[in-house]
Amino acid sequence: MWSKNMVRIVSGSAPKVTFHGTEKPYADWPDQAIFIANHSSLLDINASASAIPQPIVYLSKDSIRRVPVLGLLNERVGTVFIDRSNPAAAKQSVVQLRKTLQNGISVIVYPEGTRTKDGRLQPFKKGAFHLAANAQVPIIPLHIHGTRHALPSGRIRIKRNPIHVRFGRPLLPPPVSNTKALNEFVQQGFDSVQEMKEWHTSHLKTPD
Repeated sequence: MWSKNMVRIVSGSAPKVTFHGTEKPYADWPDQAIFIANHSSLLDINASASAIPQPIVYLSKDSIRRVPVLGLLNERVGTVFIDRSNPAAAKQSVVQLRKTLQNGISVIVYPEGTRTKDGRLQPFKKGAFHLAANAQVPIIPLHIHGTRHALPSGRIRIKRNPIHVRFGRPLLPPPVSNTKALNEFVQQGFDSVQEMKEWHTSHLKTPD
């Protein structure tokens, strides 16, 4: 409710949702999946929660767990933490991810790791793809347009601007998570989000 109200305040309506590569929006989605999105604004969280039709939690690097207040809040809402430098912790992350998905809660990840300053899509980190491959769940890519203009990184004042969200076709993880297969999976996710970003840019007159 908070996210939907925030998006309406910013854009004047619910986010405008489109789909790429699917004839049956939402119906073609797998029951268990990890969503990935570009990241250019704090409002991306609201846009994601408003457009995804099921409850979501977030994937975060393990260091967030040690941040006062923020770490506790993330734990309380079910954030899935990942620490790939610790094999035992990484395995536990996969277990937590599976439990989260089995409980009907989806996971959203912003694989750029930080908000873009200029709107260009930054290289994706592998954490979400590594978890998807190990848990054998698909990834659903999406691109968010309009939040950077409304609230860019480093600003605290929100501007009115329409928000659009475009979903891509689900991406199946490789059967074996070797380095080459994982890198190709990451590139597949990046290319999908980049393609949707270019579609938004060419079809919309509003700034990103």
